[in-house]
Amino acid sequence: MKGNALNDDLQYWHSFKKGDELSFEFLFNKFYSVLINYGHKFSSERYIIEESVQDLFVKLWNNRLTLGDPEIVKPYLFKAFRTIIFRKLRKNSVYLQERLNDERYDFRIELAPDQLIINNEKTEEVRRKIQKGLSALTSRQLEAIYLRFYEDMAYEQISEILQMNIGGTYKLIYRAIERLREKIGSVLLFIFIASSAAETLPIS
Repeated sequence: MKGNALNDDLQYWHSFKKGDELSFEFLFNKFYSVLINYGHKFSSERYIIEESVQDLFVKLWNNRLTLGDPEIVKPYLFKAFRTIIFRKLRKNSVYLQERLNDERYDFRIELAPDQLIINNEKTEEVRRKIQKGLSALTSRQLEAIYLRFYEDMAYEQISEILQMNIGGTYKLIYRAIERLREKIGSVLLFIFIASSAAETLPIS
């Protein structure tokens, strides 16, 4: 199913490049929510996030004749969106100026109790412990974790989005996982990864 979905995305991409408005609408509708959600990890300013998504798709449509053909559409859109939202955030923050490639930016993963794969009287306690563990990670580590486990992206795709070499990406994610393990232990690490990788599955 996943392979078929990826192929469908590429077919719509090819049609959109030829000027097919329905294909363009399909891509917009499919990826709008995930891009908005990704944007919320960088900023709480809804208007900046929505404007960034709109700017991305306007740019895609206006430049459709010169666009290349990505192997997978989703990480291509994430990378382009990330560039746009960082540009907007830079204009609004001296803190971000000229610092797009280091740790000096905000990225947040906020857990809700109903997101976890457990559902008992200790859910809130577990959420707090995991959240505290996540606070020990850098923004770049958090973003890599998010792309890997929440968005199910391959290391190669993450390296493209974060503009890192593949070896650095493996090290980044490995160190983030080890740091989390040190902070919250193996059991809570498993709960976090399983919860991020799947739809909520209550376990009594």
